[in-house]
Amino acid sequence: MPSSTVGFDDAKAVNLEYKTAVADVQKQIFDGDWRVGEYGDVPDQCDGGFEFFLRRKLPEGFSFDGQGPQRMEQLSTWMSENGWQVEPAPTYGEGIDNIVIVAGKPEAKVSRLDVDFIPADPAEGTVDVLELRATSTCEPGDAAALLEELRGPLTAVPNDDGIPDLESPDATPLFERFEEG
Repeated sequence: MPSSTVGFDDAKAVNLEYKTAVADVQKQIFDGDWRVGEYGDVPDQCDGGFEFFLRRKLPEGFSFDGQGPQRMEQLSTWMSENGWQVEPAPTYGEGIDNIVIVAGKPEAKVSRLDVDFIPADPAEGTVDVLELRATSTCEPGDAAALLEELRGPLTAVPNDDGIPDLESPDATPLFERFEEG
């Protein structure tokens, strides 16, 4: 029976497993540096425990050169073949070109992964936009206690020094105790 308080090392292991699964998907799309929206190391409260959330975007000016829809189809197939539970693709009304993949891989600690792609429209001067959002599974433990171990005592302005603006899917995720950081 798991205790209600999870250890820091357990949370770090969950974070690593979750980020590794998401990074595998990122590499299928683009193996260079991604823009970091939300890093994914802050434990959020969920139903009886904690979870992580991350957001990544392709770098400014990235282009699939018109191959985005095919690449998204290939990605969806790859995910299905690699243990992801891919939901049926949502359909949208006339004039909405978004392609969204929604999937999960609970055994890899990923509750939900959204890959949201808006293809470029050269006639309108727009560029390819792709955002990836992922939520980990809800794990037993105290999000507030974990956050204090990560960030130190609560302050009015949290210290987020050291969180990168860009990160490669191959980078080792940052997840260290406050005093070690």
